[in-house]
Amino acid sequence: MAAAVAALADGRHQYAELAGLLELRIAIARDRARSTRIAVDPVTEVTVTCGAMEAMLVALLATTGPGDEVLIPGPFYENYPFVVRTVGAVPVAVPLALPGWRLDIAALRRQVTRHTRAIIINTPHNPTGRVFTPKEIAAVVDLCAEHDMVCVTDEVYDHYVFDERPMVSGWSVPDGRARVIVTGRLSKTLRMTGWRIGYCAAEPAMTGVLRRIHERTTIGAPTPLQHGAATLGTDDGHQDTVTLATSRDMLVERLRELGFEVQRPRGRLVRAGRNRQAGPPIERTIGRVIQRARVLVAPGTSFFTAPRDGDGWVRCTFVRDPATLAAALDRLADFLAGKLIRSKR
Repeated sequence: MAAAVAALADGRHQYAELAGLLELRIAIARDRARSTRIAVDPVTEVTVTCGAMEAMLVALLATTGPGDEVLIPGPFYENYPFVVRTVGAVPVAVPLALPGWRLDIAALRRQVTRHTRAIIINTPHNPTGRVFTPKEIAAVVDLCAEHDMVCVTDEVYDHYVFDERPMVSGWSVPDGRARVIVTGRLSKTLRMTGWRIGYCAAEPAMTGVLRRIHERTTIGAPTPLQHGAATLGTDDGHQDTVTLATSRDMLVERLRELGFEVQRPRGRLVRAGRNRQAGPPIERTIGRVIQRARVLVAPGTSFFTAPRDGDGWVRCTFVRDPATLAAALDRLADFLAGKLIRSKR
């Protein structure tokens, strides 16, 4: 924060280099090397954007056009279809395979047509918390190579991989660099979402295209905030994954006690489903959960193309401190037990 304020005070508030401040790109490249053990060239392969969603928009503008199709494994982060439609392309949802929310390569292959140009892969996955395996990612890259497609990966939760599992980037597999555009952001890693500092990582030729499009979208992320982010070092604000894993385990255990079906997430978020025998599906009472229990959960219907596919599911997160999380779970338990009849003011 002090570095961003100092940049403003010093008058360093004009346009930065189109690709982003070099010192910030160096910090991003170092961070990627820490989280994925893959070298990234900050000069030729990294472009700073206004958040990860601009990075996704720029990547799709560079690789798709009106009428093209983009495969999106679902459930998915709800903004993906809107970004795809913004560039004039058509989102095509492909369900993940149960149990385990696995990438279904056969299902993806069946959806490929002569109009398919790209696939969006999010790992660690929002909302299921799944971390896709090297084999799954490699199969997607092979499919892209077979049909001359591009894989756009959303890796914003690359630091939040639990149980000593490796983070598998799209660049972690053979030939991934040639077919994958990585998008990410520092906002989650540093817990400063309002700063809107994201990035694209791509091989040099594609990076040249991305930067030309980035120039015509936002021109650049706010210069003083880039100066601030460059001084932080992306591990400085990183929450201890051991602490987060403890909170995850608490959330999973308590939700199961309350009748939810929960898969223990390997990544940042958890998706949970209410046991229908325990009462009406909780996603139908989200408003009352918020008003009476003062606990915010997201309905699963927003993560599917067909809302009915999300019936019975809610998304919860475990980013707050353990005491706050425990209190929220207590209030949720009271609500489900009928103890919170009306909201407290």
